[in-house]
Amino acid sequence: MGEASPDLLARGRRLLALAAVVLAAAAAVAPAHAGGRALEPAPSPWEWRAAARPLDSPFVVDRELGARGAVRAARRSAWGGPVVTSTGETVTLYVSDSFARDEAARTTWANFFAWLYHGPELSTVTIYQTTLAELQGICGAQAAGCYSPAQRVLIFPGDLPQPVEADIAAHEYGHHVAASRSNDPWDAEDWGPKRWATFVGVCSRAVARTAFPGDEGAQYQLNTGEAFAETNRLLNIQRGGSWAGLPLVVSPTLAPTADSMAEALADIRQPWTDPASSVWDGVAGHPAPVVRLSASVGAGRLSLYRPASTGLSAGVFAITVRDGSARDNFHLTGPAGLNRRTGVQGTSTVVWKVALQPGVYRFRSDAHPRLGGSFTVAPASVDPAALDPQDRTVATPLDGTFAAFVSGPSSPTLELLDAGTGTVLVPPAPAAVSFTVCGQRSVVLRVTPTQPGPFHVEIQTP
Repeated sequence: MGEASPDLLARGRRLLALAAVVLAAAAAVAPAHAGGRALEPAPSPWEWRAAARPLDSPFVVDRELGARGAVRAARRSAWGGPVVTSTGETVTLYVSDSFARDEAARTTWANFFAWLYHGPELSTVTIYQTTLAELQGICGAQAAGCYSPAQRVLIFPGDLPQPVEADIAAHEYGHHVAASRSNDPWDAEDWGPKRWATFVGVCSRAVARTAFPGDEGAQYQLNTGEAFAETNRLLNIQRGGSWAGLPLVVSPTLAPTADSMAEALADIRQPWTDPASSVWDGVAGHPAPVVRLSASVGAGRLSLYRPASTGLSAGVFAITVRDGSARDNFHLTGPAGLNRRTGVQGTSTVVWKVALQPGVYRFRSDAHPRLGGSFTVAPASVDPAALDPQDRTVATPLDGTFAAFVSGPSSPTLELLDAGTGTVLVPPAPAAVSFTVCGQRSVVLRVTPTQPGPFHVEIQTP
């Protein structure tokens, strides 16, 4: 088998320290499946650290398989295809022709993958079991397994002790889970799925440079994509079965815990898909009371009565017109095309509810235009306190993109603040704000109106 081309090795993923002492100690047992023997609980973090092997040990690498490598794997001489598992699901699994054709063994491995914690992504992966030599020809000279997120191809060995093969397969399947999940705005394959990544604090760690999502080089042990794959492996080990229990490949600072495994299981069973939406409707300022005016029409007279103690300011008016004349009427005109009138003939009493803007208004009789008068409406005065900012605390349980959009006649701006410190995250802006939540478990959304009136805010949280 020739060496893999450089593009296949560019983003190599180191996997598991299969040091000689581990290989010698691993007993050859039946392939892992739901009916396998029970295991002891997963080792504690200090036990993993004590058992850790140097990264230059033999077989320490699992690599992300490039598209060309996936094609090579698909074309390799192999037998098999879809298998209907004991759960009724279908797993597509091929076995290298280097092994004897054993349909029972192939079905057992298909059942193993169906037994792992999984979601609908199980039906989208194509699995190849090859010899270690064949695998390393595809994945890289030190690889113990590999996975292609672009092609959804997983390759694991079939000529190592079967508990070791189970560890490698579960780790690689963790990459498939992550690649099948969304963690907008980040790549879930490198950062891990959203709930797990939020709980572990991948975003904050990446900013602090204590984690390096997707780093396949010097910072491999702090690569959160590998940390999630290891979390998936340990999560399944705790269910039972036959495993080698290989040492943890990533830094102890990213060691799986009961809580992080619970978040990973939630990501597996209930994949995050879209932001959560909510709305906030409010009113800026206090609505002014309706001003009541009365007008009357009599024999040879028109009159309008208004409150004598104050001037008239823009707002809503209720005008009661008592037209008692069969020869005259009441005709009111003014800004914004206001044009209301009673009939010249006959009598009537009407109530007009109108919004009067600043300006001069005139009233007259259409039959006798000299009868009439005018009045002035001044701009409404606004109490500055009525336009104070209004705040709402919004929970942000997951890291990701926060967005808010505001509309309404109050012409408000939006501002975003850190709920804990009051630090401005996004300065005031009209119409919309957007922010990448990174460790903030709540934010304060501030609406500042510029004039009285209602406002409507649409909120999207990760």
